[in-house]
Amino acid sequence: MGEISEPASDQALDPSKLQEDGLDCVPEDWRHAVHMYQPSEGLYISCISGRPGGKWSFQASGPAAFSVNILLEGHMQTAFDDGAVVDVSAGSTILMASGEPTSGWDVLDGQTDGAFRLVSIYMPADAMASLTGLSMDELRRRTRTLSGDRSHIDALLGVVPSSSTLQRVACDLLGFGCSHVGPCLSRDLYLRAKAMEAIACFVQDNLEQADMPLPIPGDRRRLIEARALLEQNYGQEWTVQSLARAVGLNEKRLQQGFQALYGCPVHACLTRIRLNAAVAMLKRGTSVTETAACCGFANLSHFSRMFRGHTGITPKQCALGISPRISHQGTAVVRVV
Repeated sequence: MGEISEPASDQALDPSKLQEDGLDCVPEDWRHAVHMYQPSEGLYISCISGRPGGKWSFQASGPAAFSVNILLEGHMQTAFDDGAVVDVSAGSTILMASGEPTSGWDVLDGQTDGAFRLVSIYMPADAMASLTGLSMDELRRRTRTLSGDRSHIDALLGVVPSSSTLQRVACDLLGFGCSHVGPCLSRDLYLRAKAMEAIACFVQDNLEQADMPLPIPGDRRRLIEARALLEQNYGQEWTVQSLARAVGLNEKRLQQGFQALYGCPVHACLTRIRLNAAVAMLKRGTSVTETAACCGFANLSHFSRMFRGHTGITPKQCALGISPRISHQGTAVVRVV
């Protein structure tokens, strides 16, 4: 993505203000792609999905807040004022957590690749603290990101790879449609549930266990890159040796790092990623046999056993629409108390 300079416009966007004012401040070529919801007090959801054909640059400001932004397609850049520019590609999640009012800017690129799809879930700091029991400071300290901490302000702007589970929830939100005008209880309940599911996925994948020491910073970056490789290539035959070689770590430090960051060994993490991807494929109508092969299971009976142990149902039942119960055995247990 080419270099983009900071927007010169004085127009500032705040999710709560944007919700009140409607789409008047959104460029005309982006309006068809933008849908905004406030399903409950202190919760704002913005969904952008379309082919705007251009770039949208704007200033952004607001009070102390928390937001999770899942970019499924397109590119964007974002930064705090006087902060480093964060360049974001598709398949990434941006975390913003601030303990004080902040301002910055964003450039959404709906031109380079054509399509642009983004889900943003925004909560004021007090609403997030009420939900999780965590202050913004503790959230920032416990979040694993690739970049973004700003020492001169009480805020964090960072990027992590999006897990397949989080991308699935984002797709559910982008695919949601409700033609009802005015208050709608079923719509608001659905949106609140999906927003909470997205936040839970982010917390599970990206908040460290409070009582475990973190690996050194250099290892942390390689470990996050290692998990991203598994997320992006879960159908590939991975071994601890091949993954360690791909990110430049020895096998012992890779295994120890996964245990510290994700609460499980490399193989258990890969299995969870594969089975979460399998759930999404089966729900889309992919056959059980094709799903098993695409997700890296050469043996169909082994796939069925693992799937049932992970979800409580068989792959065929999942394909028929029965909701799985996702097991967190062998995965990171996140304590937010």
